[in-house]
Amino acid sequence: MIVGKILLFLCLTSALLASNPWTVAAGDQSQPSTTEKVIRDTKEAVESTKQYTLQQKDTFQKTIQAELAEMQVKITELQKKTSAASVEARTEMQKALQDLERKKEEARKQLDEVSHSTSSAWSKLKDNMNAAVEDLKKSYKETVSKLP
Repeated sequence: MIVGKILLFLCLTSALLASNPWTVAAGDQSQPSTTEKVIRDTKEAVESTKQYTLQQKDTFQKTIQAELAEMQVKITELQKKTSAASVEARTEMQKALQDLERKKEEARKQLDEVSHSTSSAWSKLKDNMNAAVEDLKKSYKETVSKLP
């Protein structure tokens, strides 16, 4: 979306420069250099935007991977506590743990989608990924609150 706006701006600027009689006269040698400069600047802006987006995507992926690893540690701790609980509590806790595991796997699948997405599509996946991780954290807190 940002890349599109930058391209639109630069194309409009290029069109204005090319149609301005003060900047382009018949036989004037400055036209090719001005046009070439606009094209070069446009390419540089697109490349810079692309690199920035890829850096943001990489940072996001690393953050989510760390959060999922932390949740795995917490789930493992809950599994240990569950084995020490009463039979009735253990059954309920095992169901809750299965739900946590399912949500964690769903979040991991979404993270895989983010890693394989294009730079333009990943921002939509980012919102879904954030929602999945927040749902996992909420479920974990609810599970912990039910511990005896």
